[in-house]
Amino acid sequence: MKWLIPALVILVMLAYISSTAFDDLEKPVSCTGCHTAEYGRSPINNSELPVHENNKITCIDCHSSPGFQSSLETRKFLMKINLVNYSLPAINTIFQVNSTLNESLDASEFAILKPNCTKCHNVKKIETRNPDHTMVPNCMNCHIFHHEPSKNIGTGFWKLMGEGGHRNLTCGACHGTDVMQLGALPQCTKCHTPHLKGAQWDRSVCLGCHSNPHIPVKNAVFTGTPPKEACGACHNSEYQTLTVYNSKHNRLPSCASCHPKHGEKLACTGCHTTNAHNKFHPGAQCDSCHGNAAKCTDCHTNPHAPLKGLPIILGQQQWTEYATTAGKKNLAS
Repeated sequence: MKWLIPALVILVMLAYISSTAFDDLEKPVSCTGCHTAEYGRSPINNSELPVHENNKITCIDCHSSPGFQSSLETRKFLMKINLVNYSLPAINTIFQVNSTLNESLDASEFAILKPNCTKCHNVKKIETRNPDHTMVPNCMNCHIFHHEPSKNIGTGFWKLMGEGGHRNLTCGACHGTDVMQLGALPQCTKCHTPHLKGAQWDRSVCLGCHSNPHIPVKNAVFTGTPPKEACGACHNSEYQTLTVYNSKHNRLPSCASCHPKHGEKLACTGCHTTNAHNKFHPGAQCDSCHGNAAKCTDCHTNPHAPLKGLPIILGQQQWTEYATTAGKKNLAS
């Protein structure tokens, strides 16, 4: 009989708490009993939470599996959590115990609260987006909600960039966080000013040199035919020489024709054969140059203006004399 009054008090408290807790299930406040840190501050940078909240998406909408039954089971479990949380202080006081939430619940039950993005986002459509999402293990590797993403989130395009100017950026920094817009690739000029002042470059120009946008400085292997103007932004002297003297080299489609990789120079003999000697070196014999001048650039000192400064020479003797002088200058330098 002595437990009747406390029991009735507890029943009344539980009834009140149940009513209050049920009304709050759709609100983040119902989660704060355990997740105080997440809701005691503003959303972290690039968090998806404000977008979901603005679209009236609740915690239960994300933290439950598809279907009415799953939603109902989730609500029942949340009610159970809230009832235990609200009741524990009174129970601990009345019965002189020190029970905790974790001791009162089975840890395996919490699996029902695992977030499920596929309730709203069509998996088939997501997988076929550019970039390819078929091997992505977890949406939360890139799409931030309550916590910052891990620094070690696997391999492939979804990992944080480890080299170059894009290191430590997330995919969302360039591609945004709207999964339905990932196919719209960003323009580099969204963040970067073109090397050439006033240039209106499409990303294809930038990617001609920075062939891998995810690690933009690695390899520097040129793809396609990046315009000479793009190279001239940094290599202005070479660009001016090439265009002003306007030799046949300037009529090549791109600087990458001779420099397929940044800093690499193809050998002249890759394009120029012995026929060139016969045509452009009248009166010369092989030994006129070979043995005196070691390589083409001993005489053709500037490949961007290969005929600049060359005299008009006729006859083997003149070729030999010039090649000898050019070879000595090269050795001296």
